[in-house]
Amino acid sequence: MVRSTILDRPRLLTIDPEYMEFDDQDRVSEAPTRFLRAEIEALRYGVKAIRGCRFRIGRIYCVDVRDVSGRILKIRFKSVYRIRRKLLEQKYQAIVSGLFQHYFHDMTRHYLRELRAGRPVELLGVSLNHQGVMFDAKVGWVSWNFLGSKRYWHYYTLYSEDAPNNYKAFVFLDDWNAGVLRGLIETMLKERLSSP
Repeated sequence: MVRSTILDRPRLLTIDPEYMEFDDQDRVSEAPTRFLRAEIEALRYGVKAIRGCRFRIGRIYCVDVRDVSGRILKIRFKSVYRIRRKLLEQKYQAIVSGLFQHYFHDMTRHYLRELRAGRPVELLGVSLNHQGVMFDAKVGWVSWNFLGSKRYWHYYTLYSEDAPNNYKAFVFLDDWNAGVLRGLIETMLKERLSSP
């Protein structure tokens, strides 16, 4: 059960290997929104601050899932003055983990198979092939051997180790499938390091 705020009614979220369903309707009598596994296309997630007059007074946990027709299912939790913060953070992490486990790890594996088969992959404006990555036309292609990446709480960056000031940042909350790109690149970099 998910409750956006203390005053909101409880809403049922179901993450099943075959479908995802969320009661995002205003009326209890309306049917919940359902996305089948094959329809789920993209994910973005993150935490926004609720700003008071001089300091943060809370946070909003956000999870958005988009299907192939462009419909977006939005899940939001709000914690103000640290009320239910730990509980909502646990729910947020469980939801994001469940989405990756049931839907988005398969997407990452699909892109890995494409790359291993020698076919190029395009994701979030980043071109990948067996030789390297191009995340910025000005920088050009960066070999896998010289590609650097850093993971932060809210975003992920790719950069050339030869010129670290040439980088591109992907914000998990703003960029669709930034988590998939991160998983794909980190897996490729691990494989490159482990192969002789």
